Amino acid sequence: MRFHNVRAVNFANTGFANEHMIVLSDYVRTNPPLYSIVLDDNPFTDTGINTLAEALKVNTNVCHLAFRKCKSLSRTALGILTTTLHEINMALY
Repeated sequence: MRFHNVRAVNFANTGFANEHMIVLSDYVRTNPPLYSIVLDDNPFTDTGINTLAEALKVNTNVCHLAFRKCKSLSRTALGILTTTLHEINMALY
């Protein structure tokens, strides 16, 4: 299934886990016209955010990413995501 005109997704507090991050990352890697991803208050871990960070390295459309209150993330994973933001995909905030 393809969603050609989706510009924003909000998965806040939906139980979004690592297996969901893999599916989202595969989609993000195709560089869809998706502008905003909200993942607040979900149980995914460092593995999930690292998968998404890899996909964001090749994406030029996503500009907004939110993941507040994701309690299973470590500083290490956030550091990897920060590196992606500062060195590769500078459109994200």
